[in-house]
Amino acid sequence: MTTPLSTNPPKAAAATPARPSFRVRGAHSLQLRFMALMFLAAAVLALGAATLAYHLGQARALNSSRQSVEALATAVEKTLAIGAYAKDPVLLQEVADGLARNELVDTVAVVAADGRALVQAQRAGAPRHPPAHASVILRPLVSPFDAHEQLGQLQVHLNDAQVQADADREAYTLAAAMAGQAALLALVLYLLAARLVSRPIVRLASALRRMTPGSGERLDTPAGHAADEIGVLIAGANALLESNERALLTERHLRAEVEAMEAQYRQIFDSSSAGIFVLNEGGRLINGNPTVSRVVGMSMKELKGLSESDFIERVFHRPDQVRQMIDDAVRNGETVSADLELVQQGEESRWVHCLISVQHAQAQTVEGVIYDITDRKTDENAVRHQAEHDGLTQLKNRAAGQATLERLVVDAQARGAPLCVACIDLDGFKQINDTLGHASGDEVLVACAERMRVAVRRSSDLVARLGGDEFLVALRDVGPGDEVLGRVMRELIDGLSQPITLSTGRVARVGVSIGVACLLRHGRDVKALVDAADEALYHVKRNGKMAFALALTA
Repeated sequence: MTTPLSTNPPKAAAATPARPSFRVRGAHSLQLRFMALMFLAAAVLALGAATLAYHLGQARALNSSRQSVEALATAVEKTLAIGAYAKDPVLLQEVADGLARNELVDTVAVVAADGRALVQAQRAGAPRHPPAHASVILRPLVSPFDAHEQLGQLQVHLNDAQVQADADREAYTLAAAMAGQAALLALVLYLLAARLVSRPIVRLASALRRMTPGSGERLDTPAGHAADEIGVLIAGANALLESNERALLTERHLRAEVEAMEAQYRQIFDSSSAGIFVLNEGGRLINGNPTVSRVVGMSMKELKGLSESDFIERVFHRPDQVRQMIDDAVRNGETVSADLELVQQGEESRWVHCLISVQHAQAQTVEGVIYDITDRKTDENAVRHQAEHDGLTQLKNRAAGQATLERLVVDAQARGAPLCVACIDLDGFKQINDTLGHASGDEVLVACAERMRVAVRRSSDLVARLGGDEFLVALRDVGPGDEVLGRVMRELIDGLSQPITLSTGRVARVGVSIGVACLLRHGRDVKALVDAADEALYHVKRNGKMAFALALTA
């Protein structure tokens, strides 16, 4: 009997999910299908055997009936010959009547050698005139004293219907016996197969269904099946159970290790001082830690909402720069880093240092790490501003102005755009320093710097202090014939010549001389342009001041 054998005590476990039923019913049952095939085969075999038995039985029965009648005819043949020889009609009639009483005979006739009917007898119920196709047994009647002398002939017409009925009955009996034997054989084979194969397999399946995976239970081999296919099947199933138990134990250990590692990494992820985020290929947020929420200035709920929108667009001030970093990381296969400005949500700009890498496990994912560098960036900007700007007027100093002008020249030449450079000198400033003092002179310089900023376009033009009362202005995308050039120059002259009220209450006034040089027309580099503008400046000073002049064509 196949039953599970428990070798280990039951282990405490969580509620086991309901197992599906493995019971086979209906047309899916192998046993029922085997039985159906067995009986179908038996039916075909029985039909063939019965058909063969029928034909054989019928032929044997027909032959037996004919032989029986022929034996009777042979038995009375000599008696009839004596009656024919003695011309004794009474004897002949008695013998003929005796033959006619046999159920296999219809009529009996004794015919003389010349063809005359000596006697005739008919079975009760037989047709008066036998059918033309009726079977006939003929026996010659010879003289008892001379074998060569034929006295007449015995004619026996058979009862074909009775002969056929007897033959059919015997044939049907034999066919039924053969069919019954085939059915009995099929039943015996089915019962043996069910007992030796089907039932052990069903018990094995039931025992397997009752087992708990990894419990250490094994199957017992039924008596008498140790060396046969059932025993081999059970041995294989036990080997599979043992392998499954080892795999489950390994999986449990690995799952426990993975869960511990996940918990550890989750703690690191959540408590990291760096903001960590993961984006899908479309730039939507897959995951982000609380530090990301704090750095970008969003609540965790708002941050999670970015899984449905573009994280890069919502967080970074220049999304195109971030997308370029992603493209570089994909192309080079390495991590890319840069300082990025975030979308401003208050009055203060916020900056992060961002590292981006791209993974290609199944789909492309973008992994990013950000550090808040707003304070560092503010300090850097302050230091840079201090290094690049004049401490008094807050205009760009000589070095920064020179560098900015070089960039403007390169950019204009690359774009084929015009550029004008103006050198400005304040007239009468030395007298203010000498008469009113350097503090008043500083106030004049600050006021003049502010008036220069007002006169130019702050977003594109350059205003720099070269030193003392010398200044430089660069007008981007402005050529010598443009109306903008004249308007800006007039605003500079008018603004700088206006009186300046000092903190002491006194009023100071300066004049201004401006020389202008244009890119390509007066020079192709910074030095040539500044020299040309400076020469035009001195030309103005020599010719009355309070004006501007365009440099001579190179």
